[in-house]
Amino acid sequence: MAAAKVDVIELIDRHPVTGFQIGVLILCMLVAALDGFDTQAIGYTAPAIAAVIHLPMPQFGQVGSAGLLGAALGALSFGPFADLFGRKWFMIIAMIVFAILSYMTAQSASLDQLLAFRFFAGLGLGGATPAFLAMGAELAPKRLRSVFVTVLFASFPAGGLIGSLTSAWVIPNFGWQMVFYIGAVAPIAIAIILAIFLPESVRFLLARGIRQDEVRRTLERIMPGDVPAGELVAPPDPARQGAPVTHLFTEGRAIPTVLLWVPFFMVFMVLVTVTFWTPAVLNSVGFSLSAAALIVGLNNLGSVIASSLSGWLVHHGGAYRVLIPGFILGALSLAWYGQATSSVAMLATASFLAGFFVGGTGTGLIAVAAGMYPTAIRSTGIGWAMGMGRVGQFFGPFLAGLIVAAGYKVGGIFFASATACFIGALFLAFLFFARPTMEADDVAAVVPAE
Repeated sequence: MAAAKVDVIELIDRHPVTGFQIGVLILCMLVAALDGFDTQAIGYTAPAIAAVIHLPMPQFGQVGSAGLLGAALGALSFGPFADLFGRKWFMIIAMIVFAILSYMTAQSASLDQLLAFRFFAGLGLGGATPAFLAMGAELAPKRLRSVFVTVLFASFPAGGLIGSLTSAWVIPNFGWQMVFYIGAVAPIAIAIILAIFLPESVRFLLARGIRQDEVRRTLERIMPGDVPAGELVAPPDPARQGAPVTHLFTEGRAIPTVLLWVPFFMVFMVLVTVTFWTPAVLNSVGFSLSAAALIVGLNNLGSVIASSLSGWLVHHGGAYRVLIPGFILGALSLAWYGQATSSVAMLATASFLAGFFVGGTGTGLIAVAAGMYPTAIRSTGIGWAMGMGRVGQFFGPFLAGLIVAAGYKVGGIFFASATACFIGALFLAFLFFARPTMEADDVAAVVPAE
């Protein structure tokens, strides 16, 4: 008699969330937090580094863009590889690559060196992004996928908040290099922890049809004593055949995929532009670097709070009801942010609100991306959406540098960012109308019927 087959996906979906799943989520959150720490660290240290390498501040945007270009290429290229070879080891390799390049950043003595080190550091972190987001989505039961993914990505601004507070204390006491030394030690420690404790995604292993024993061991750790005997299987997935990227444009996903990329581009361009340039522009109007770092910290705090809530809001209210108003309110907050530099209280409030609305919207978009794609191409789908966001991050600091060089006042950067948020809201509305062309299962996990 043939062995009974056990649908692992159904088993995870109907089982209560356990401590092991939460523990794996926390491991992925460490990777996300490190990404947030590094992406914003270069902004806190920009004036000090520019002085060392004799670079005018308006030209420093190219340094920020170099790291973000590397992150974009990492997200685009490593996502498909993670779908082919697994999530775990790509995360570990990315951590090691980043650690080396963070240390080298602190040793930079010229613009060329700094550009090269930032590019390859970004490549490492960008490669980890689709892997840890896919791991979070695949670990969760379907009913809680949006919550898992958004809580996971809330760690990105949380890492930025830690970076703000750390930089405000470290830079005046130990110099800007210490920020990057911390950024070198932390990922090595995280890589060791991942190698010891992080399992491979069971959904990935089942989609590839490999390592049944490992799948069963992981399931026993999730639900001890509740794993039935029999062959562990997952529902067949047609997206397993062929190159994963091509499946982003099949079965009705082409138009929604492209429409989703525009809000990703806009929101992540805004998030990085604001946090990258705020320390420099506030320093130029009389704020100390420590004070500017704390103001950015409030922006990150708002983003952490909203990111933690956005999964619950998307899950219960529907993505479009939540995210389109979020874009619009973020735009209004950014416009106010650019006019509030005469009052510390107003600046702090505007910074917090901008982080809350824009950061929460960005995290909600990730939940939508996680639900749009089946397991076999989920890392690719998230990776390419994040890659478009990373491309936006690449252009953001560079374009803002042009605005500064052209002589516009502080408000110019923030008004431009507000415009980008309005564009994101518009294309998210287009995505709402394109949604019927998609398979119902692709969106049902995180986008309830409106």
